Amino acid sequence: MADQQPSNDAERFMRLVRAEERGRLTVYLGAAPGVGKTYRMLQDAARRQAEGVDVVVGVAETHGRSETALLLEPLEVMPRRHYDHEGHRLEEFDIDAALERRPQLILVDELAHTNAPGCRHPKRWQDVAELLVSGIDVATTINIQHLESLNDIVAGVTHVRVRETVPDNILENAEIIAVDLPPEALIERLEAGKIYLPETAGRALSNFFTPTKLAALRELALRYAASNVDRRLSDQLELSGEGGGFVSGDRLMVAVSPGKGGARVVREAKRLADMLHASWTAVVIESGSARAVYGAQREQLADNLALASSLGASLMTVAATDVGQALVDQARELRASQIVIGKSRRSRWFEWRHGSIAQEVIRKAKGVSVHVVPVDEADEKPQRAADPHPYRDPMLALVLVGASVGLIELALPWISPSAVDLLLLLPVIFAATLLRMGGAIWSAVWAALAFNFFFTEPYHTLTIYSPADVITFAVLALVASVVGALAGRVRRQAQTSAGVARLNASLARFAGLMGGLSDRDETARVACGEIGGLLDVEAIIVSIEDDRLVVRGNEHYRELDMVDQAAAKWTLENGEPAGRDTGTLNAADWQFHPLRTALGMMGVLGIARPSQQRVIRPDDATLLASLVDQTALAHERLVLEARAREVDALQQRDQLRGALLGSIAHDLRTPLTAVIAATEAIPSEGSFASEVLIAREESRRLQRFLNDLLEASRIEHGAIQPKLESVDLTDIIAAVLRDLRQTGPDTRVETAIDADCPLVRTDALLVRHVLINLIDNALKFSPQSSKILVELDCRNDDVALRVLDRGPGLPPDAAALFDRFERLEGTDRVGGSGLGLWIAKNFVEAVGGSITAQNREGGGAVFAIALPSATLVSEETADDA
Repeated sequence: MADQQPSNDAERFMRLVRAEERGRLTVYLGAAPGVGKTYRMLQDAARRQAEGVDVVVGVAETHGRSETALLLEPLEVMPRRHYDHEGHRLEEFDIDAALERRPQLILVDELAHTNAPGCRHPKRWQDVAELLVSGIDVATTINIQHLESLNDIVAGVTHVRVRETVPDNILENAEIIAVDLPPEALIERLEAGKIYLPETAGRALSNFFTPTKLAALRELALRYAASNVDRRLSDQLELSGEGGGFVSGDRLMVAVSPGKGGARVVREAKRLADMLHASWTAVVIESGSARAVYGAQREQLADNLALASSLGASLMTVAATDVGQALVDQARELRASQIVIGKSRRSRWFEWRHGSIAQEVIRKAKGVSVHVVPVDEADEKPQRAADPHPYRDPMLALVLVGASVGLIELALPWISPSAVDLLLLLPVIFAATLLRMGGAIWSAVWAALAFNFFFTEPYHTLTIYSPADVITFAVLALVASVVGALAGRVRRQAQTSAGVARLNASLARFAGLMGGLSDRDETARVACGEIGGLLDVEAIIVSIEDDRLVVRGNEHYRELDMVDQAAAKWTLENGEPAGRDTGTLNAADWQFHPLRTALGMMGVLGIARPSQQRVIRPDDATLLASLVDQTALAHERLVLEARAREVDALQQRDQLRGALLGSIAHDLRTPLTAVIAATEAIPSEGSFASEVLIAREESRRLQRFLNDLLEASRIEHGAIQPKLESVDLTDIIAAVLRDLRQTGPDTRVETAIDADCPLVRTDALLVRHVLINLIDNALKFSPQSSKILVELDCRNDDVALRVLDRGPGLPPDAAALFDRFERLEGTDRVGGSGLGLWIAKNFVEAVGGSITAQNREGGGAVFAIALPSATLVSEETADDA
């Protein structure tokens, strides 16, 4: 369907403002690795820098290519951030530094890259999205096989399933620059060792880099870039409010008419669309004469529309009185480059009387190619319903003219004879307004004859002596015919406008009813009732609940048989219409349409007609599509309202739980302090020595648990305000070990501290609390005979604090390890409140660091705290302190 134009200048202005607030994305798209995307991006960046643009390189992968590395020298390259993962030190794009630097343009290579664990976002395209929201322009690179929508197509071509994909919506408003290289030239680069190492290049030549596969990927890349240019042109035309008098790319519009010849025109348009690789739209113009078509040709029109839909066309019905002008206007609105229309073999006399729609389209469609498909006359001749009262219009016209003549005869003493011909135009206008076109013509004939018979000499004969009366008679007949035709045309336009107004009123009423309902069953009942009344059909809504079909909306529906159930399930699973009068499971009694929204499939709408007639008439197809969309949106609104209520209930519950936990922790803290003081005062010798040690240990553990509750309450209320100061992490580690009673000769904790580690600007209390939680966790769930290792590493400019144990380790699905109240069963992280690691994560992030967890080689787990190099205190600052 045609894109919706902004309703007014204010809306276009707001869209322009929103577009200006975001950064602009430029994507260098290639068909395969090695085509020169990064090289082209760096070349353009150097040109932009020479123009005065502030350009920074966030990430640029040279892959060892010297010519690419040379382009980096004049550009500012941001240092990357380091992450430890499974014993490897990984370098990733530092988004925080980029946001702080805020250049005008930043280069971020390899959009589909997966970030290392511990990064803010798991995917690099998410980093790019955040930069764009911040108003920073971004240039990036991607290969065509990494686009999500083309993943299946690329897999079918290359027989390789690409795992790193990028959603297409990130590229919706991007400027795509296709970096193209012929397959032969790319293979030459590969053989020369400019893409992969020699041992890798051999495998690539035999698997991925074959001429046929590269040619197919090249076609996909160029076609995607062309469609992006076309879409951006459409958006710019919408935002600017300019007319679409020019087109880019190929779009087809086919005029569908009744008769078997219409099917031939549809098939010809499909073949042309396939040759041009173009989208196409099937348009039906509902004029007054078209609505008069009935019977077999009406059914044939529906079949032609169904054929176009099955061949992949978009359907559109337009109400108009001038068919040719409506086709041209619709082609301009769709920005079609080709119009396909059928033309029957008519006589010149017929075309002189009725005109030729094809000729009118050719004459008016400037700048658009028109393809005329010859159609047999027998197929194209319209069949119209027989008039049950063929003499009604002539007789009524005669009565109107006779009444007018009687009134004129009575008024002749008071009026001028020269005004008689003008007065006889009145019954013609009345007939054209009240009757059909035939009535207007008959009234013109009767008026001319009445003027000759009653008001010209010799009276009461059809003979005319005076040349002036002959001219008056001819002019009266001509004017009466023209006035009657114009009045009839105005009447048809009024009928068409009234039909459109009724349609809009029905849709508005339906939308209003749907918007006022809050129950799913009631919504389904009202929707089915309104749809059934508007389309004269039976309607139901079918959904799947608990692996079974559930029918709503119609208490008197006929039970679905096996074929109908299969059609409903097929529509639910595939999102395409199925059932009666469709190309899928046509033997069903019901026709099913998907109720699909952004949230997924809300269900399907089933419609049926008790008789053997077609379920949906052609002129109701557009109305049905609108009703389906409105019904789907109504069900989507119910789902969103239910989710909003659930979120509100969860928020209230979380607030209550946080207040309860904080209150309990405060109330228990004072008596617990007294208990701890009492246990510390009891001598640890004597017959109850072991019980005293247990009481001391458990009371201290209970104190740490209450502290966790208090800190959780602080986090939930946003009360964490780190007090940054220069501290020595060695002192913090020593204080933590004293608190945990791990400083004596029988300690289970060993330390490996970098002697050259400088002071760090951080919050000592928060870091101390994190270390207590991590070391206590490791001590609790590691074997008594094993040692816990605490490492402090400052050798790579960043500060790394690691706690290593020899417990069972972490399971593969430990992604939620740092979530609140999360306890992973079957690991060394079981027991406790499930708050410790969540608190640790929040505290570390509050001081600008990150925390990760992974399995340790040889068994056990490793918890690592990384503090960025920005927290290091220089020697001069340390001396001043």
